[in-house]
Amino acid sequence: MLLELLSNGRGSLDYAKNMVSGDQGPEMPPPSEAPEWCICGVCRPMQTPEEDKCCGKRQCVTSYELFRNICLDREVLSVAIRARGDIRVEEPNYESNSYRKAAYRQYILWRVGKLGRGNRKVCPSCVVLVVRRTYPAADGQYMGFHQS
Repeated sequence: MLLELLSNGRGSLDYAKNMVSGDQGPEMPPPSEAPEWCICGVCRPMQTPEEDKCCGKRQCVTSYELFRNICLDREVLSVAIRARGDIRVEEPNYESNSYRKAAYRQYILWRVGKLGRGNRKVCPSCVVLVVRRTYPAADGQYMGFHQS
């Protein structure tokens, strides 16, 4: 089953193990733990106040099949990484952090549209948490949002 999940393009080995063990959705905090600014019930406080943002939906955007297809599918992200490498004339990097960053870019492109230098948007906390869970950092350290 692990091989089937991975070959279907669904995230990292850790993600596939979670799927097999029955942990299939975004981790839902108990209502008492969800911050007051969260509408979807999935968000958690982040590193900085500007990152404390919710998707604004009663049913979290991370539960949408479209989100999983556009932002979490390994094959879709591989194409996005390769395209970005072509544009920047760089060799593509297929490490977990590249998939994580590509997932954030895919979300922003899907929900906001194309952005450019000096024009950045924060991904909602719920999106960041699900992407980090799907494509975890080996050392557990994440950089967070940077304005430029």
